[in-house]
Amino acid sequence: MAFNAESFQVMADLPNANQIAIQVLLLVGFSQAVGQGLILFVNRVKPTRFVLSLCLGAILFVFSYGFWIGSTFLVSRFLFKQALDFQEVYYTVGLATAPQLLSFLIALPYLGVPIQVILALWALLVFVQGFSVSTGFGLWQSFICGLLGWVFLQILQRTVGRPIGALGKWLSNTTAGTHLVTDLQGIETLLETGLQGNANYQGHPK
Repeated sequence: MAFNAESFQVMADLPNANQIAIQVLLLVGFSQAVGQGLILFVNRVKPTRFVLSLCLGAILFVFSYGFWIGSTFLVSRFLFKQALDFQEVYYTVGLATAPQLLSFLIALPYLGVPIQVILALWALLVFVQGFSVSTGFGLWQSFICGLLGWVFLQILQRTVGRPIGALGKWLSNTTAGTHLVTDLQGIETLLETGLQGNANYQGHPK
């Protein structure tokens, strides 16, 4: 998080580098799920399912980043014709998400979106530095690898990845115990319905 290149060099010598990377990804995914927990609250998800949904969100985040790691690895190898170690790419991307441990702050009113953008840019800069240290690529090469890897991932998600996205959505709805409304208009409707229900309840006490 502090742009310390030595942390990536030290990671390369650790026998449990993969485990640390996945732990960071899980924590980041959980933090993001907490930041987006308002959606679960508005959908009136029960407390137990609420917690389970947060945990599922963390797991799905790890899977989504796994695809980005794979796409970045493929782009790096085919674009620059260098034999890279997949493990290096894996733990570098995992560690680079560390700034997004603060993703729970996106729940703040008005400040949520700016914070989300800042954290994304912060993570990108950490990735560029870490990827450069781990692979020996230049900073611009690392930036291009990360960017094209992300573009390739977006293409995959909108084509062959659609069934996987549908499965993730089904898992989220099943875990929450309801069909989650996530679009802005639907959330506004749920909020208005809840407010009207409270007003009716207060106006006609038992």
